Amino acid sequence: MGILSGLFGKKQENPAPQEERTEATSGEPAGEQDQVFQQEREVEAPDFHKLIWLNLLFQEKPERPVPALFAQKLGEKLGCAIDTVTEKEDGIYSFAAKGLLVEYEGEKRVPAQVLIAPPSSFESEKIDAFQRSQLWDVQNGGELLDSCKYSVMLSDFMASGLPYLERARLLTAWLETALELFPGCTAVWVPSAGKLLDREQAVNNPLTGDSRFMWYGVNVRFFNIQGSEDKVMDTLGLYALGLPDVQLHFRELNPDHVSNYLYNVGQYLYDNDVPIKPGETVDGVNAQGKIDQSIQWECHYEQALIQPPRVVMDICPGSFAAGRRPGGNKGNKK
Repeated sequence: MGILSGLFGKKQENPAPQEERTEATSGEPAGEQDQVFQQEREVEAPDFHKLIWLNLLFQEKPERPVPALFAQKLGEKLGCAIDTVTEKEDGIYSFAAKGLLVEYEGEKRVPAQVLIAPPSSFESEKIDAFQRSQLWDVQNGGELLDSCKYSVMLSDFMASGLPYLERARLLTAWLETALELFPGCTAVWVPSAGKLLDREQAVNNPLTGDSRFMWYGVNVRFFNIQGSEDKVMDTLGLYALGLPDVQLHFRELNPDHVSNYLYNVGQYLYDNDVPIKPGETVDGVNAQGKIDQSIQWECHYEQALIQPPRVVMDICPGSFAAGRRPGGNKGNKK
């Protein structure tokens, strides 16, 4: 089974982090000091999030537009009627998308909703060093976070029962509506993915259709393992929609190549509703960083090596594999 190539460009313009031995896991965006982290696996991540939060960040306190504007813009993006459910001036605005119906017990169907909170103080210190170590999409991500003093929180509501692509479509339209109506937004922070984008990156999403959610809601992370040459890279964010994230435990491969590869595999799972069964293979990546059908890597589903605990599709990269794998570490070629 092959996967599509060329869906994403190079993720990091800066060199990959220098290898550093760590006590448990580590990884730092280029230019920052590597840090040592202990795993915190006591609290298990849910298979999906009943609410997915999206945070607009600001350096100056914004004014929130009137509810009618949100309803109008969201309706234009979704192509359906939008009802205003709540419109408290100093509280939550919420809206129902009449074209996206969720079926509950008793065959009752109700519209999925979205909500937006009023502007509030943003406490950047609550985003810890572990999360800050994986802000690969922006330079000086920690400084960008610390420069923001206010946030506007967005979420879906009563939407977790939607098919995941419809839910992703709703979240994407809602975020892009808010970006349009808050021109002073400095950055977007998505906690379920541990992903930070500056305004320009968020507004200029290079993907199309339902794939646009991947740009906002999925991050690729990089860790070195202390006391070995092992590295772990994974996606974070697909689990929030009820899909498995993707993981590679490896040695010697170029982390930039692996980053692009994991995005491609994650995109394939997302586009095709996870068609890969345990023990099946996907195309691997060659020395030039290209997806290569002559290289087949075996897949299995397991608990993630790196927090948060969740199910991932682990790909065994043949002779580059680290750790013990089901059936052993098999070679690269067909």
